[in-house]
Amino acid sequence: SARAPGWAAWRAPLCWDWTDPLPRALGSMDSYSARGNTIFCTFVTVLGTMSALNHATSYLPNFQATPTAQVGLNKVHDLTVNTYLNMDQCTLSFDLSHDLSTEFHWNTNQLFVYLVASYNETSNKRNEVTIWDNIITKKADAKFSGKLLVEYPLRDQHRELRGKDVRLHLRYRTMPIIGRMYEKEVAVGDFKVGKEYFRDGTIPQQPQGKRRPMVPQ
Repeated sequence: SARAPGWAAWRAPLCWDWTDPLPRALGSMDSYSARGNTIFCTFVTVLGTMSALNHATSYLPNFQATPTAQVGLNKVHDLTVNTYLNMDQCTLSFDLSHDLSTEFHWNTNQLFVYLVASYNETSNKRNEVTIWDNIITKKADAKFSGKLLVEYPLRDQHRELRGKDVRLHLRYRTMPIIGRMYEKEVAVGDFKVGKEYFRDGTIPQQPQGKRRPMVPQ
């Protein structure tokens, strides 16, 4: 049948020229590196989305923590001068009870619990000394009640510790799997340091292999 003179010229571009480099360019979009990049980007996007949702669920009302605790002085065992550091030094034991189990849910990694002694009216504007700490990694360990000895002596660099009113602060910091860390203070206790140096010899010996000795009843 007769065709228009320009039909062949119009049809020619529709025929595929296998010598053209275009097929190789299209094939590179389906290479192993392109596939790997797609999989990696999808994985990161899903991981980030699920992490954000995991963190957001910890703010639901049924996961709001209600920690309880009490702390107070048990006994001051000595008040001496550390001749090496030229500081006042005090060793004490304390009564501690806490229930932090409500802080544990699927986004909780661990809790860092610590005891701070604070006092004023010295050459320093602010005096805060950490005298004990503990890391809780399991819900079963979040409940405790007993008598403990400080890990780090209470020291004052200007030898102004005698006669001071000291406040004990029990605090903890949450360390989530993903999200923001925050700090809470759950208990306080007050005591007064004596005005004279002394050593009563009642500091219990630390059991071998134990970092936080219990005070004998």
